Parts: sequence; structure tokens; C-alpha cells
Amino acid sequence: MPMRFVRLNPRFDRQETLNLLQVRREGMLPSSISSYPDSKYPILVPWLFSRRHLLEFFAIPGEFCLNKASSFQSGRVYGMDITSGAAVAALLLDIFDRVHSSGLHRHESRDEKEPVRVLDLCCAPGLKLCMISDLVPANSVVVGVDASKSRLSLCKNIIEKYHIDATTSGSSLPKNHDIKESEIESVLQMTRVRHSPVKIRLYCADGTTFGASTQSTLNLVFDSMLAHEEHKTRGKRKRMNKSARSREKRRLLELSSQSSNDNGSTPDNSSADREELSSKGSEEKMISVDKECGTSFMPPFDRVLVDAECSSDGAIRHIQQRQSSSSSRGPAWDDSNMDELVDLQQRLIDSGFRLLKSGGILVYSTCSLSTRQNEDVVDWLLKRYNNAFIIPVSFFQYSEAECASIDLQFIEEGEISGTVRFRPHVNTAENDCVLSGGGFFLSKIGKRNEREQAMNY
Repeated sequence: MPMRFVRLNPRFDRQETLNLLQVRREGMLPSSISSYPDSKYPILVPWLFSRRHLLEFFAIPGEFCLNKASSFQSGRVYGMDITSGAAVAALLLDIFDRVHSSGLHRHESRDEKEPVRVLDLCCAPGLKLCMISDLVPANSVVVGVDASKSRLSLCKNIIEKYHIDATTSGSSLPKNHDIKESEIESVLQMTRVRHSPVKIRLYCADGTTFGASTQSTLNLVFDSMLAHEEHKTRGKRKRMNKSARSREKRRLLELSSQSSNDNGSTPDNSSADREELSSKGSEEKMISVDKECGTSFMPPFDRVLVDAECSSDGAIRHIQQRQSSSSSRGPAWDDSNMDELVDLQQRLIDSGFRLLKSGGILVYSTCSLSTRQNEDVVDWLLKRYNNAFIIPVSFFQYSEAECASIDLQFIEEGEISGTVRFRPHVNTAENDCVLSGGGFFLSKIGKRNEREQAMNY
């Protein structure tokens, strides 16, 4: 059975969490325990690791019953596929960028402490949104958009578990994070980050038109600042009563209306919001105009993740269901409606690029292995916009290996240079250490500003 993966919640003590993850202590069926000695699991995934950025994934056996494990129930770990984590890491960090022969990255660098605005355009079920919120600096703004009310409800529950509820969201920073001396300053900064909550907002909206009109930004369904207030008021009650639900709905409507008039800021504007309010006459104002992409009624974002709807043909669970004769359900997307799906993907990546500020970064990803859904969509965007360009990414060059040697043959360069494909490993031998997840594609795309366009790139 393929591995499954967990990401550590950086607000809990690291070693305590790892102790809880020992497979003999919880989460394993008795018949499976003998195959997995304590000394082996959990296994650090070295190809997606940076202690300085609190980026840590661990592999555990596929039989591990995560939803019954105390480490999961207490909020200490996220159950998240490693390849999905790679998309977020590529979006927010430059440590996986492949350096050009000139030795320079061909996109704007930024201060790691500076607040950012990040958009997750297809955010449900919310695990990537939570990872973004864990890794961005203090006072950043993270916006999630999804067209499905039911999926957003699940997303809201996950955010409340890991970022709102005091019993499962964790302390400000682990007590024993086993930090190297060279990383102390970064960790002190991360400590300050954890004392200044990130503002998270969820909108129920069509990702292809979000921000294209004031109407498209009115359906605000979650605001983390309001959620924190509500949890303090609620006390030990697990659920909101009727009065609390009415109060939340009324305040969200007020915030939605306010957003359409003042850049989406709450009364206690974050520094990221204040920068937008102060930069009148620039692209940071409420109605931003991009010469190539057109008008947007939402302040532009520094980072945009478009993890697009796809055929899911690379997802391990999808592959296993397809191989099982007992599965009678056909895929939602197949050859009969592939043109419709690709059109949706093009509109999603186009919308994400429209909402991206000049000098910003967009990551387009799918859990498909189809060229039509991946490289062809990226190529369509590159041809459509002169200011779009590939930022080459590689997961081979950065590996602070706690595992001595691992098999990375599942990571390949895509058909467009600088893009990445992850091949799924479904039929893994019992004791193989193949630290791969599901099939996945990602591309990191920059948006040049006018000065850069004027240069001969």
C-alpha cells in the first residue's frame, strides 16, 4: 500500500508530536504492526523540507488510521498529500527555484517578513489554505474561493480546527523545536508571526469570475477575525446557537459590503491592507487595471494558487478505484467532456493571473497527468499574456537529508522546461521507502511589471 503523509502543525512541540506518531502507539491495526518497526516510522520527507521555514512532512504507513489518532484529533498534524504540499511550497518559497545560469532568479525577491496577500482560487477542502496560513508572515491576508457551499463548509471546519479553536490550533511555537544556531533569528521571527494571526477569508464564488465585478466578491462566508471573537463568546459550547449564527451572518454581510467600498479591510486593518489603502493611483487600489488582463474589483494578490478542477487521473485513490472491479462509478471528467474541462481550467488560470499583481507569482497545479490539462493550459496562458513567464522549479537541489538516500525517480520535468510532474507509486513493495504521493503537475509562473517588460527578456 502507498505511503500516506502528514504535515506537522508548527504551533505544537515537534518532538511530542513525533512521539505520538510512533506507529506502535496509535493508529495501526494489530495485524499490521509487526511489519512497521518503531525505528522506521514516521519518516521525514527530505525533498520537501526546510526547518527554517517550518516546512516538514512525514511519511507513515498507508494502513495508519489517521482520523482515529490522537495526534490528528488534537490538531498536531495535518493529513495532506506530499505533492499538494509541494505546490504551496513552490508558491511561497524560493528555495525550490532553479537558478538561471546567470546566478539570478528572474523574478522579484521580497522580504520574508513582509506581509503578503495570497489567493487560493479553488480552496476546498482547505488543507493547502491552512498550509499557506501557517507559512506566510504576520499580518498577511489569505483569501480562499470555491463555488461549492458544501465544500466550503468542510473548508471552514478545517480552518476552525487548526487556526481558531484554542484546544486544537496549538501554542505560539514549539518549546523544543531542535533549532540550529544559524536558524535562531528566523525562528524568533516565526514566534512573532504566531502572536499576530493571519487574516483568513472564504468566499463562495465562481473562481473564473471572482473579482471581475463587485457582485462577485459579496458572498463572504467566513472571516477568521470574526471567528476568533465568536469562539471567545461561545466559550465551551461546541456549536453556535441560532442567535450566534444570525449574528455571524449579519456581520459577514456587513464585511462584504464594506469590502466593496474600502479594499476589503476590517476596522483593524492589517499592514498588508494598509499598504493597499495608502497606495492611491497605483495598481494596489480597489479597482485595479492591468493593461493586459483588464479590470479587477479586488486588490491584487502577491501570490495566487490555482489548483484547478481536473480529471484526477493521477490521484492514487482515483487509480485504486479505477482498478477495482467493485467500483461502478465513472469519472466526472472523461474524453466525452474534456473540451469543457480544459475550457474551465483556462478560465481559472486566466482569472488567477488577472488577480495577480505585477511582480507576483502564480502556481497552477492539477492531480492529473494529462498534457491537455497541464502543459497545454500553461502554454495557452504564456501565449495569451506577454508578461507571463515560467519560474523554473526543481525539488532535487534542496534536500537536507535525514534519510541517507531516497528514490526520486518519481519527480520529472514537465514537457515545458521548469515545470514539474510527480508520478504516482501505487503498487509499492511492503518495505520500500518511496517517498512519493499522488500523480501531480505544477508550474510556477511570474508576472512581469512594466519595467521588466521594457527590458529584453
